[in-house]
Amino acid sequence: MRVAFDILGATEKSGGMRLHASEIVRAWSETFPDDALLLIAGTWATSDFADANVDVVVVNNEKVTSRAFGQLLKAPRAAKNFAADVLISLSPIVSPFGEGPKRLCFQHDWRHKKNPQEFPLAQRLYRKLWEVSANRADLNVCISAKAERETRQFAPKSRTFVIENGRDHARRWASHEHAAPDTPHVVTFGHHNNKRPELVIDAWAGVAAEHPEARLTVLGARDAYAAELKSRTQELGISSAVDFPGFVTPQEYERSLSTAAVVVMASTDEGFGLPIAEAEYFGIPAVITSDSGMSEIFGDYPLVADPTPASMGRALATALSAQRAGSGARALWSWDDVVREMRSQIGNL
Repeated sequence: MRVAFDILGATEKSGGMRLHASEIVRAWSETFPDDALLLIAGTWATSDFADANVDVVVVNNEKVTSRAFGQLLKAPRAAKNFAADVLISLSPIVSPFGEGPKRLCFQHDWRHKKNPQEFPLAQRLYRKLWEVSANRADLNVCISAKAERETRQFAPKSRTFVIENGRDHARRWASHEHAAPDTPHVVTFGHHNNKRPELVIDAWAGVAAEHPEARLTVLGARDAYAAELKSRTQELGISSAVDFPGFVTPQEYERSLSTAAVVVMASTDEGFGLPIAEAEYFGIPAVITSDSGMSEIFGDYPLVADPTPASMGRALATALSAQRAGSGARALWSWDDVVREMRSQIGNL
């Protein structure tokens, strides 16, 4: 089979989208080595896949306008030139234009519909393309049952199928020593405003008094947003207990998360929640919020807090006192399972 992957929806610093794209492409190339693969991707893909048996067509995707142009026009043209049997967009947009191979796209979440105030105008306009794409794609692969429900709600003509994200990608990570018991660190996220690091920081003000040895690390926050969060810690008197490393390298991310005492996702909404899957892999206690939708996906593995500082603080204190479970050995849904299911569904189109 000749497969063209449009991964333009994953920018260099897109976090979960980039990880999702990388895992699917690598799992596909390893599971189906006889398939010919083409990637239509940003410049980051040339280095990330230098050791993989794939062809790469580079398209600038860091700006919304160039990303939309690339997905709508350049990706289908590249797939046609490649004589692809299928064009798979690993984001919610697959071009409806022109003739060519079967077309699949991935639906991660519809947060822009549920919480439009979290998005600037350019992003909201770009995401209007999602409904058109979802309704016209040959198949929408939804990363959770939650994502499928929302897809059917906002794109009622869409053809959908649920294939959950893999939960075993941390098997590729380098081995790291766990943090010493007297220096536990809690990891949370601030690369998008829906991650609500403010909530975790406000909760940490109470937790730090009971656990002065613990530290909070806010990953991803940059520029003015990071300055705003730092100011908040100063006002609360906890600036010495909170770290803001900004957007870190994949290696730094892996080390920080795999050695964490607790992983926290305080998101307003998630289609899946890859860091919780990573915490589950390593047996790290995790905390999520009740309005995130992740309890539907991960069951009773994470502790669930209401989106208030008091409730989050109680959950953090409980998680810090919990024992780390065994890691890696459990049978988890894998990225190999994901691509096998995808290939099977393509055969049914």
